Amino acid sequence: MAKFYDEIPESLIEWIKKQHMFWVASAPLSPDGHVNLSPKGTADSFHVVNSRRVWYQDLTGSGVETISHIRENGRVTILFSAFEGPPRILRLFGTGTVYEYGTEEYESLISPETRKPGSRAAIVIDVYQCQTTCGFAVPMYDFVTHRTQLLRMADIEESRNRVSDTVSSSETNKKGIKAYWVQKNLRSLDGLPGLLVAPDSKVTPVNNFNKDSQRPKLRYSSSREGSSQSSGASVAIGFALGALVATAIPYILSVTRKFDIQIIPMAKYYDEIPESLIEWVRKQHMFWVASAPLGPGGHVNLSPKGTADCFHVVNSHRVWYEDLTGSGVETISHIRENGRITILFHSFEGPPRILRLYGTGTVYEYGTQEYESLIPPETRKPGSRAAIVIDVYQCLTSCGTAVPIYDFVTHRTQLLRSFDIKESHDRATVSTEINPKGLRAYWMRQNLSSVDGLAGLLIAPESKATCSSVFDKGPRPKLHRLSSRDAGVLGTGTTLALGCAIGALIATALPRILSVTGNFGTRT
Repeated sequence: MAKFYDEIPESLIEWIKKQHMFWVASAPLSPDGHVNLSPKGTADSFHVVNSRRVWYQDLTGSGVETISHIRENGRVTILFSAFEGPPRILRLFGTGTVYEYGTEEYESLISPETRKPGSRAAIVIDVYQCQTTCGFAVPMYDFVTHRTQLLRMADIEESRNRVSDTVSSSETNKKGIKAYWVQKNLRSLDGLPGLLVAPDSKVTPVNNFNKDSQRPKLRYSSSREGSSQSSGASVAIGFALGALVATAIPYILSVTRKFDIQIIPMAKYYDEIPESLIEWVRKQHMFWVASAPLGPGGHVNLSPKGTADCFHVVNSHRVWYEDLTGSGVETISHIRENGRITILFHSFEGPPRILRLYGTGTVYEYGTQEYESLIPPETRKPGSRAAIVIDVYQCLTSCGTAVPIYDFVTHRTQLLRSFDIKESHDRATVSTEINPKGLRAYWMRQNLSSVDGLAGLLIAPESKATCSSVFDKGPRPKLHRLSSRDAGVLGTGTTLALGCAIGALIATALPRILSVTGNFGTRT
């Protein structure tokens, strides 16, 4: 069951401080507005003031949706979920306030000594409700490291502002991070106001970024994916790549500065899902869903979905997923009211990427013909209550360089096991009465209406169809997979990164060594 609190319990505050990332959802009031959903993963950016107030340092992105939505209606939801250890989902429902870079409130929270490159605002959230749920459907991941690409790119942009602010005040904001804010962060997708103060601020950007910090490895590979026999080849390949990159970077940076090329990647919009992204979507282990009611006091919902093989792409304009029973019914209720839904995918492994699918949803409940045409008994998962079909009208990709690197371990099966037991009670009930231990009874207790009182399940609880599903009651997944790091074996990714570092070091040092030996006539 879900548990609700009027404030954040102390035990959850300690748990929050140990998490490596979080997600933010917000929405405009317009029935045609884009519901936003963003991952946040930069280290030490989230802060708990007390049991009713939190805030985070908002870094520059290719959009400004959260800031715009908060300015309009204040609604914001923060999500944390456990990838390691015992499963848990935590949602913080709150009212947000935006303090932009250049304001006194911002500087009181974020000093130059703690400011991160690209920091554009402090988002303060007054929490009015806290909710915990089981998290049984969230896969297990091993945390590897935080990506630093976004910080490095923003630091380069800010260095341009520092130079222009020093040379001439008339050149301020013509290039650098402030120019990016003017170009990309003044309005939301729906035309709502975004940044108001930061782009014209006279404060010169100063941050605490350590340019000499080690770059993170692209991916941490386990021993089962690569053997120690390939270590030599990986080091050699990494050496070549490192030397190439170290040689090319100074030239690339000089060109970008000379021609004012923007370092921070732009978002890309599509009217349909590109074929290359369809293939990428099918390889992902989980996704996130955001929806919102139209009422200004309504709860914006944000849910992780991680059960294997539940997301399906029909074509470039239509997708659907099998909606498993949860302790709430927010997404279904919101779709019934206004149709808005946003799906998020992002890369935990390999090259960074964020993909958002904006669409109009339709709910087909268990017991309807449309449901059965999509989910026959031989593919139905335990606890399946609806098929959520989404007609995608816009697709957006962005860099994802602030999302940490995680190593996928396995899918959790607790949710499937628990609902398989509930469905067995329904199957064992011969009479027309509802078994209080069964799934239908759970639907009637938990899924008839949303937190805000909107209609939820209408048909499934009264359906006469017998709950049939396919579930392999095999071994339970291990709580933690022993990685190659723990076993003392270097995986392919590790050796590749090692070779890359050595190659970069030698390529950087060799010209200096040669110049020194040439100056002193030293024979080599």
